[in-house]
Amino acid sequence: MNEERYFSKDGSPTTYFEDNGLSLDKQTEVLQKWNESLEDPPSLNELVSIGFPDDPAPDGRSKNGRLTKEFLSSRKIKARGSQVYVPSKKFELTEEHKQYIAENASIMRPIDIGRTMTGKPELTNLDLEVRAVRDYIEELRRSTGSFYEDRTVEEVEMWKPPTTFGKTLSKINKYIHIKIKEDKMTTAQKKCINALMGYLHSYRFIHQISNFSNEGDKTLFESSFVRYTNDKSDLTQEEVDQYIVLSVEVVLSSNILNRIERLNNMLDTTASDTEGRKISMGLVESIRHAQTEYNQSVTRQQKLLESLKEKRSQRLSKQIKENASILNLVQLWKDEESRLELLELAQKQKASIREEVRRLSSLDEVKCRIMGLTEEEAING
Repeated sequence: MNEERYFSKDGSPTTYFEDNGLSLDKQTEVLQKWNESLEDPPSLNELVSIGFPDDPAPDGRSKNGRLTKEFLSSRKIKARGSQVYVPSKKFELTEEHKQYIAENASIMRPIDIGRTMTGKPELTNLDLEVRAVRDYIEELRRSTGSFYEDRTVEEVEMWKPPTTFGKTLSKINKYIHIKIKEDKMTTAQKKCINALMGYLHSYRFIHQISNFSNEGDKTLFESSFVRYTNDKSDLTQEEVDQYIVLSVEVVLSSNILNRIERLNNMLDTTASDTEGRKISMGLVESIRHAQTEYNQSVTRQQKLLESLKEKRSQRLSKQIKENASILNLVQLWKDEESRLELLELAQKQKASIREEVRRLSSLDEVKCRIMGLTEEEAING
């Protein structure tokens, strides 16, 4: 380093940097900015923008950037280049934060927890606070095995479907209002019960209901499916799968309502001080998001149910038309058979009359001959 360029013999700064465009005031501002941020030093580009505020594109590689870097070097300072990686700061969670996360991780998303506990509704998934929440939930999951942990197939206790007609009937009567009496049921009802037993034995149904860890969710899912399908013996496999999806949506919407209720209770108990108001803003945002989720789930249920009803109605109408055509053909065939039988009977009657006439004719001729009359005499006298 050529210190004679920067300092005179008595140690006072020269005008080298001023002569090249970096004024004394700007030199002071650059040093102040550096000293104010020792823990997180500014980048060279930031210092260039301070030393040369009129530079439209401050860059450490430009003429102004090289002069700023030279000035810092003369003061034994090494600025960080723009290409140097700087690790992100880490948001430190307090014990209160950790307790809040543990209590609400099962009903709130990480971003909603971050917004609520910090009072910053503008936070995104990329902010340090939300990342810290997500990391802590993952830590809890590893240590306790809860909070969204996926269960393996071996860990899932498989649900057992009914194996007899009577058990299936009992399951139906458990969830419908007007009970079906086994000694008074119709043939159509028996057919529907047998069909439902088949639906409940499908792999997808057993897999789905077994993956609900909460007994209340299992019961709600099962009751929804049974109520939707117990009177439908003609469902295709595709329709059975869609009714399973519909029943899952019923469970999801129920859980969302529970979450909204808990969030509203938390909002009611939030303190009225400044910190409480910040938390309230986060809770309001979480409630708003949950209500949107609920409305979307209800809309999906309505559309899916309407689609299923329409498809089945069209299929049944087509089936009725086909059956009617077959019945008409059968009736026509029966009508033709009756017509042929009548014709045959008429032919037989006609042949019988002709034979009788011939017989009678023969008898008269015999009588006439006995009486000594010819046919012409008997007729003409």
